[in-house]
Amino acid sequence: MQDRYAGDLGDFLKFGLLRQLCAGDDNGAALRLGVVWYLVRDESHNDDGKHTAYLRADSRHAVYLRSLDRQLYDQLAGVVHSGERSTAALEAAGVLPPGTKTFGRPLDFSPLAARSQSDRLSYRKAWIVDALAATAGCDLVFADPDNGIRRSSHSTSRTRTKAVKHAYLDELAEFAARGQSLVIYHHADRSLTVPEQATRRLADLADEVPGVAPLAAVRASRGTTRLFLVAAAPRHLGHLTSRLSGLASSAWSKEFAVYWWNEAALGE
Repeated sequence: MQDRYAGDLGDFLKFGLLRQLCAGDDNGAALRLGVVWYLVRDESHNDDGKHTAYLRADSRHAVYLRSLDRQLYDQLAGVVHSGERSTAALEAAGVLPPGTKTFGRPLDFSPLAARSQSDRLSYRKAWIVDALAATAGCDLVFADPDNGIRRSSHSTSRTRTKAVKHAYLDELAEFAARGQSLVIYHHADRSLTVPEQATRRLADLADEVPGVAPLAAVRASRGTTRLFLVAAAPRHLGHLTSRLSGLASSAWSKEFAVYWWNEAALGE
């Protein structure tokens, strides 16, 4: 996550989904959300974060999108129009469900530029420890890395400068180990079809994150293709299955496609 993205179209879809998943239903009470922003320094080499035209009154999609969640739409419009776009501004605007806990300290190696790889590794481990402390007591933790997940054994070391844009699976396993369900952002690329990428990433979760069951990848394709990987702790399995199933009959049905985890699909 970068502060410059705050309030863009991706945020509208992201927070819309989280609000749907955390809401209470006939299967139980609402889930308490924790957010680990995986906040990194703003970049300026592309136009990411400038996708805010959906908030303009003259946008052909404005009326429809606002109808999906009027409160969220207006809150995000307030953040963007204020000119003070940041994760802190999003939190202050109330876009997250009541009672949400957040961890927003940047994951940034720039102060350690001249330090050893072991120093960087220690810094990153300490950052995770603090993220765990900040989200203690939450039912569902949303991890929002800039690019998405990586396997723990990925060829790119987590101490590389750009590695801050990824969440490594053994980091996420620490949240699951204490009984928390997970939702993780992952940016789809052109390596495979989106359904194939969804299956592969859910398989990675199944391999490396014990204690939770991969449920589904939710695809949001407006603007650019995003995946939200959902893995449930046993006590939240019924709730999250129900909330995911309900997306198809909700006002959000045109925005979200649910790819259910199917281990057999890996061999096809």
